[in-house]
Amino acid sequence: MKKSLICTAIAVACCSATSYAEVFTLGQIDVVENDTDISTVSVNQDQLRQNQISNVAQVAKMSPGVSFERGGARGEQNIRVRGFDALRVPVFIDGIPVYVPYDGTMDLGRFTTFDLAEINISKGASSVLYGANTMGGAVNLVTRKPTKALEGTIGYGYQTGRNSHTAVNQTYFNLGTKQEKFYAQVSGSFAERQGLQLSRDFQPTSYENGGRAENSSSRDRKLSLRVGYTPNSTDEYAISYSNQDGRKQQPFYTGNGKPRFWRWPAWDKESIYFLSHTEFADGQYYLNTKLFHDTFKNDLEIYNNETFSSQGKSTSYYRDYSYGAGLEFGANTSEKNILKLSALYKFDVHRDHDDDNPVARDEDRTYSVGLEDTYRVTDTTKVIMGISYDYKDAIKAQSYQLLSTASGEYGLYNFETGSQHAFNYQAKLAHNFSQNDELSLSYAHKSHLPTMKERYSRRIDRNRLPNPFLKPEIADHFEIGYFRTFSDMFKVEGALFYSHVKDAINEVAINDASADVQNQNVDKAIYKGVELGVTTFITKDITLGANYTYIHAKNGDSSIKVTNLPRHKFFAYTDWKITPELSVYLSQTAESGRYALVNKKYETLSGFGTTDAKITYAFKQGLSIDVGVSNIFDKNYYLTEGYVEEGRVYFANVKYSF
Repeated sequence: MKKSLICTAIAVACCSATSYAEVFTLGQIDVVENDTDISTVSVNQDQLRQNQISNVAQVAKMSPGVSFERGGARGEQNIRVRGFDALRVPVFIDGIPVYVPYDGTMDLGRFTTFDLAEINISKGASSVLYGANTMGGAVNLVTRKPTKALEGTIGYGYQTGRNSHTAVNQTYFNLGTKQEKFYAQVSGSFAERQGLQLSRDFQPTSYENGGRAENSSSRDRKLSLRVGYTPNSTDEYAISYSNQDGRKQQPFYTGNGKPRFWRWPAWDKESIYFLSHTEFADGQYYLNTKLFHDTFKNDLEIYNNETFSSQGKSTSYYRDYSYGAGLEFGANTSEKNILKLSALYKFDVHRDHDDDNPVARDEDRTYSVGLEDTYRVTDTTKVIMGISYDYKDAIKAQSYQLLSTASGEYGLYNFETGSQHAFNYQAKLAHNFSQNDELSLSYAHKSHLPTMKERYSRRIDRNRLPNPFLKPEIADHFEIGYFRTFSDMFKVEGALFYSHVKDAINEVAINDASADVQNQNVDKAIYKGVELGVTTFITKDITLGANYTYIHAKNGDSSIKVTNLPRHKFFAYTDWKITPELSVYLSQTAESGRYALVNKKYETLSGFGTTDAKITYAFKQGLSIDVGVSNIFDKNYYLTEGYVEEGRVYFANVKYSF
């Protein structure tokens, strides 16, 4: 059934500029048509630029059901999807899994957005074609693809706070060519932060005086290459390579807990992957393939004091890598039915050591098979059903530790290894009462297979016993959603969701006489809430939009609070085209407070609101310039206890497309 043109019109009107590159469709898993599937958030490049989103984690501020999370002492930036943390919402680039093998997560603050066409965040009943471990959803970063014989974008951005040593410089470029039977593309970016600007309302502490935050610089560089072959109008074969290296510091802890003084002189990642799409029998069947190899290098320096004059322990080194392959076979079994079958394999290796110590090695193999069927019952009703089976086999798990208390001998110890497996299944019904609306109902039974870290964590200052036989966590998701456009002026959407988690992993004290703890499947949890969104065209030149998310999270043990999750989250914007060239964009975010665990006690962080504004002038020759202010009122606020967020910042950007 053809959707109303208003859906497309709204999507186009919400963008501030014209994109010159299309979506790399080989990298898509969930395809959002006309912005009607509210269980998937899709944010395109123009919306990212409009909201000054330079890294992937920042997309949380404008996305319903998604909240930003800062990882405490590790300084990692991540997102939560309807309450589920990054461990249960894996990250993909063009459908290729890129999370760190040991941790099962990825620092999204290291991923710049300049080379992306869109970010897709799938909630609840995310496609089984993603593979294993999508218990809370999935994040897919879809890159660009050229459409012209010669095209490109070159940009530069600068921002600073009132302190001159808080400047941020960002440079990026995208160059591409599309020929009759091939295309090629090269992209690069460089982002360097001198320091974090603190609000004037920040109260100095023992380690932090205010102004420019101590130990807060970072640098990220990235280069990507792609070559594609298109022998005909349907088939496509592409090989992609990306290399990014970074280094970062973590601002000093300013709370009531124990301070840490950490730096990462290396945070490097390299990926190469092949994707293909081949059709048979005049498009009745298709075969997609993927091959990938991914490496991750991470160095952590841990110091004793704020002067960084001595290290408390040796530098910790991660040298991880993954490789794998996948197949997806699709068949149009009838005019009303599409069947998709997938098979995925991933081999993960984690290697870590401190200075002068031998290398400990962990190895996992993960297998996943999935079947997804889309059946159009009538012109107005379709049903999507999926089932998958995931299996993880631990091959090796080692730790460098004390082997004998009598002799004091240290060496590599081999843990017991185990395996985990889980069935996943889901169903979704979508019905259109008219061309202007869609009602959806879905249920999903999803799983999370325990990571290496959860099974064999060797945390600092914690005697955690291994548990190689942890069971998978299980979540049951229920959702009802509705989308409707009214005339040419108004769009509304909303969703009610309920998720029940069982066999959740948490630390359990082994005995009261020692500090020994162990991860066990002991917890239950419930996440329930509502998402609401509205977009309205006041005139052809003025657009208003807003979304609101309410999440109530409850642990099975009422004495354990769900931390780092706001109950209320709000985002609103105004986009006013004063002239065809000149536009003004205003946005407002607001959140209620979050629970934080400090010294074994729960604290509630204060809620906050921030206001951003920018002015853009677009020249007809493809040149655009914008200037603006983030956090206009210089709000002092925290998303993680003890780690303060940025105060008022001024920025300017210039972009040229041809």
